[in-house]
Amino acid sequence: MTDKTSMTSRRSQTVALSAMCQSALMIQHVSKGTILDKDSLMCLFNGVIATDPQSVFDVYSSIETLADGAKLVQHQLSGNATKKDVEVTRYLAGIMSISKKLLKNPSALGGLKEKLDEVQRRLTHFELDDPSIIQNFADCYSEIISPLGQKIQVIGNPALLKQTSVQHKVRALLLSGVRAAVLWRQMGGKRRDFIFNRKTVLQDVISFNQELTSN
Repeated sequence: MTDKTSMTSRRSQTVALSAMCQSALMIQHVSKGTILDKDSLMCLFNGVIATDPQSVFDVYSSIETLADGAKLVQHQLSGNATKKDVEVTRYLAGIMSISKKLLKNPSALGGLKEKLDEVQRRLTHFELDDPSIIQNFADCYSEIISPLGQKIQVIGNPALLKQTSVQHKVRALLLSGVRAAVLWRQMGGKRRDFIFNRKTVLQDVISFNQELTSN
């Protein structure tokens, strides 16, 4: 019998993994000029500023907006990945790698929390998707997280990627991806699970997708 604590932890991992994939997918979208879904973006950004949550649902309260990310997890683990998915997989690998380094760096974690506390204070005057707040998120990523590991190369429309606003959104979404990856690791997620516990992870995300579809 699977104990309740284990089931809760796996559920939390599934939500965090879906958010991670949602971030990677939206990085791909913004770099190629696809309009981003505002509700999904707000859910991910709310997750970034939730620095002292009691559960995964304090981080991502609108889990239905993570549906595309959940579908991507299922798609990837089902062995149906296409050439198009290679980009997203590369983003995910980079996000997972740098999140592990962040968790091992107390100084970086402390600096990040200070910066996010500043952003939280600014939210009394600005909306979460205000360009200045997105720039703040981008600065958090470029100044604190990016130096910890290998630079994540984003592929897209070169003309778009030269635009400052697009660069800020990409870095802000990389930050949201790292936040999701940190949460996933804190909930017990490990990369080796994709090899040794693949069926369990896949079944969990299939159940999650069915739940999102039925709501």
